[in-house]
Amino acid sequence: MLGSMYTFSLIDRTNVGGARISGLDQTVDLDVGNRASIIILVFYVGYVIFELPSNLVLKKLGAANWLSFLGVAWGLISLGIGLSKNWETVAALRAMLGILEAGLFPGCVYLISAWYRRYEVQKRIAVFFMTASFLSSFSNILAYGLTQIASDPVNDGWKWIFVVEGAITIGISILAWFVIVDFPESSRNKFLSPEEVQVVKNRLLAERGSAEGGKVTWKVIKETVLDWQVWSIATVYMSGSCGTYGFLFFLPIILRNGLGYSQSLSFCLTAPPAALAVVYALGISWAADKYRVRGPFILMHCVLGVVGLCMIGFLNRPTPRYVGSFLGECGTNGLIVTGLAWGQNNVRSDAKRSVTTAIQVMMAAVGGIYSALVFRQQDAPDYVPGLVATGALILLAGALTIITCPLLIKANRQADRGERVIEESPDFRYTW
Repeated sequence: MLGSMYTFSLIDRTNVGGARISGLDQTVDLDVGNRASIIILVFYVGYVIFELPSNLVLKKLGAANWLSFLGVAWGLISLGIGLSKNWETVAALRAMLGILEAGLFPGCVYLISAWYRRYEVQKRIAVFFMTASFLSSFSNILAYGLTQIASDPVNDGWKWIFVVEGAITIGISILAWFVIVDFPESSRNKFLSPEEVQVVKNRLLAERGSAEGGKVTWKVIKETVLDWQVWSIATVYMSGSCGTYGFLFFLPIILRNGLGYSQSLSFCLTAPPAALAVVYALGISWAADKYRVRGPFILMHCVLGVVGLCMIGFLNRPTPRYVGSFLGECGTNGLIVTGLAWGQNNVRSDAKRSVTTAIQVMMAAVGGIYSALVFRQQDAPDYVPGLVATGALILLAGALTIITCPLLIKANRQADRGERVIEESPDFRYTW
């Protein structure tokens, strides 16, 4: 159910790409100046600001109550975008959409990590994230079908994309209230007996030293914000998010206007690269959990991502450029699932994990802002400067990984010799 909600979260924030080749640009004059970049950018302003506050509310109100409320609210906003008459209204509603969607992803990751041990979590996060990524990859096919409802699909089809997908979001979010499993300590969970709940808590207690949901205090926030490795890993995660958002927002436009495919084919061709990325990310996540390392896999993702972006940006023939999108999506999605799990692995307390998750997703939103700024309207339809800028960010992620891993290994060796204590536990060791 969390995957279903996140699927439509991705769809509702990225369906602008399909709408733009279905009449949105012409209807609300979005193709004037930097308006297209602005409506993408404003989403991430609220998204950055409200992630941590949302996680705090999540713990107080419960996962089912809060996440379901957010879903219904942003579904109504998405529906409203389909009724907009000018680009200013679209921009304002997109800003509200960012505020409401801010709590879903960090809340889901926080909830998942509350149930599983350190080297069980990447597979679960990968299934959650890549299920949503895979299903949302077909959103352009769905969008194409929805445009056909309009009497003039090429010019008015965009309205139906927002209206119908917003309505679906509302329906799924109402159902989610009945289905979502809350935190282990919540009395709302009825599917486990008290003895089974205690087994879950004991598993977490053996590894973390605490199975209860810790309280997020200013001391915890300060400690997390000043932890250098949290920011290093969050930056790695940000690079993957930037690339993924670039593909979600701009691949349909590159296929349609840059590579010359028809509208219908441009919608359909966005799905296969995302489908391959799902298989790749799940396989990599299994291997990373098995061998209990993250850094070497991060470097492999960086290579794939940069090679794919270079193929899209600098080759001439459509087919090799399209092949580059397969490599690029594998690399960027791999960075997301591995980077996200890496950040979760290297904190022990539940409270610090909540803040770490919010920082990671905040940095992902910064990646979205970066993507909106570097993929400029004047660079359409190929967006080569945007592809180069995204590749540079991925190279930064690789460089940070090369620096971070030896430092984490050094810290572990110091802990082995009794020279330091990591995360207030003599038994805790960093994952590198």
